[in-house]
Amino acid sequence: MRACLSLLATPLLLPLCAAGSARAQEASLPGVVVSATKQGATVFETPASADVVDGSAVEREGLQHLSDVAQQLPNVYFSDFSGGPATIVIRGLGNSDEESDATSVGAQIDGVPLPMANIVGNLFDIDHIEVLRGPQSLLHGQGNMAGLIALRSRDPGFTLGGTAQVDAGSHGRRRAGIGLDVPLSASTAVRLTLGRDQSDGYVDNTTLGRGDTTGWGANFARLKLLHKGDGGSELRLGLHHLDRNGRNDFFLRPGHVDARESVEGDAGQNSIEYTVLSAEYTRPLDAHTRLTLAAGASRAQWSYWTPTTLFGATNGYDLDMKGYHAEARIQRQASAASPFDWMAGFHVARTDLNRPYLYDYVPYFRSATASQVDGTAVAAFGEAGWHFAPRWRLAAGLRLAHDRRALAWSSDQNGAVQSLERKAGNTVWLPQLTLEYRPDERQFAWARVSRGYKAAGFNVYATQSVAAGDPYDPEYASHAELGWRIQGPQEGWSASAVAFHTRLRDQQVVVQGLGGATLTDNAGRSHVQGLELSGTLRPARGLTLGAQAGYVKAVYDEYLRGSTDYAGQQFSATPRGSVGATLNWRPAQDWELGLSVRRIGKTYVQTNRQLDGAYTLVDAHLSWYGRGWTLGVYGKNLGDASYLTRAISDGAGGVLSIPGAPRTFGVRVAYDF
Repeated sequence: MRACLSLLATPLLLPLCAAGSARAQEASLPGVVVSATKQGATVFETPASADVVDGSAVEREGLQHLSDVAQQLPNVYFSDFSGGPATIVIRGLGNSDEESDATSVGAQIDGVPLPMANIVGNLFDIDHIEVLRGPQSLLHGQGNMAGLIALRSRDPGFTLGGTAQVDAGSHGRRRAGIGLDVPLSASTAVRLTLGRDQSDGYVDNTTLGRGDTTGWGANFARLKLLHKGDGGSELRLGLHHLDRNGRNDFFLRPGHVDARESVEGDAGQNSIEYTVLSAEYTRPLDAHTRLTLAAGASRAQWSYWTPTTLFGATNGYDLDMKGYHAEARIQRQASAASPFDWMAGFHVARTDLNRPYLYDYVPYFRSATASQVDGTAVAAFGEAGWHFAPRWRLAAGLRLAHDRRALAWSSDQNGAVQSLERKAGNTVWLPQLTLEYRPDERQFAWARVSRGYKAAGFNVYATQSVAAGDPYDPEYASHAELGWRIQGPQEGWSASAVAFHTRLRDQQVVVQGLGGATLTDNAGRSHVQGLELSGTLRPARGLTLGAQAGYVKAVYDEYLRGSTDYAGQQFSATPRGSVGATLNWRPAQDWELGLSVRRIGKTYVQTNRQLDGAYTLVDAHLSWYGRGWTLGVYGKNLGDASYLTRAISDGAGGVLSIPGAPRTFGVRVAYDF
């Protein structure tokens, strides 16, 4: 039997080297433009719950993966079975994205959509990371109903120079990279980044006598071009590549989880090769109108095989995912002559997903499935805003989208062969209405109602034609959100509050089907509601204090499967509450000290809904800057808190679990030249 595994934890690196001379900044930067909104608005003026994590914070605090980022933000969490690259969960949605044919949390690198968020691996050379909560369907279509994570890489500089960086840490962590800016002319420059990143992992295999059976090693490269043309036009081209070879000894047996010990007879395989192409061209047409053209392509090849002793069988897949997209949009700002602003665009995308699966329990049972899903998405979208009073703006948006999927499926169950071809499609209208109010320069408030959408899809890991040929229904969300932000004089303090409520219809949930296969089912009705609160205070020069809190109630209202009634149960990988506090102190220009404490509430672990207790994470970092050098030390999970990131049945009445990252330390040295 398939052991309830379509365990897609794509541990991808889309790296690159951040500047070593980074200075202290907040985790959420109110002055940074949020590119994913396509409106040119800063975080402070964005009518949505949003956080921006600065790339320099990623480096100095040792944030390796999006899971590290998720643990720092309210109502953002993760589910991980691959040692870092994780499935991201936003406000309770997204916990099974890697198991199904459609996703709830979107992920982009330089504007190029990725098949799923856990493809984003180790973080390198990142300018900033944008995290938007709530449906982003108006501008980004299906697959972004819970929210969107947009990573922006560093632009090339127009002065010859760069940064070399070396990191070393506990559990065999080593990383070396170089980023080089090369001006080609007064208007054109390129940035080249090369490096290697590796780790032994956190598990000791007592059977093999090895401490590296969850380790990996990756080579990465990025080439990015920036051209600034006459009249304010800009062209960005990017090529990003990774090849990563890793092992896969993550699931631990009962009695061995706390000690992080494996008793498997081999390490399995978890290897990826990944390439992304990105292109964006913007050009002002006049003082208030701008044209944007964007296109991109991606390909990921992933070999994921569990240790054969884990289930007594050869178990895994060699997956191949391709994606292509293009978009054109034109937008106009309001002016003194006209109180109206507007945006209109057209989007087209193509996906090619080859997702086989093998469970070979020689000589007793063999299950081999092959699924090819080709998808096409076409959409027209737009938004019109009216500044009907000096401090007010009302905006109405609409997206008309058509999504089509074609499935070619075959299954060989102990020699019994079945095959079929099916098609599924949806045409949907996705409206959005936003009211903005700015009483003065230090306050911003908004109210928004919108419709979210997640396309219909196929059970690509089904072993029987009945399950494979019956597509699950699209998922819809009716979303309402209220938000308010305020800044004190001279940015001496700030505060924000967001309240939200989302009604879900035909929610797509992952269940265990015939033969142990993971299948997607539709729950009747569900709802998500909660709050996000944050604030900062600068009581003295060089000292910044921060606090945040998140609360989310994400429960099924109507969902009966077999004899089990899930009504009233919290979604998996969704802590009901979390609180945190941060301190950043610069006693002198060359020194910086950071400390953060976060309490994360109890959660039901994906996929077997095992209850895991609340835990506290304590992180710290210390950096010194001088004469082009950066010297830093950091520690994560200093209290060595224990928590789980995934758990499944072993097929024999036991539970296989994956513990979260233990206490880790690291040092980094960087030099700007």
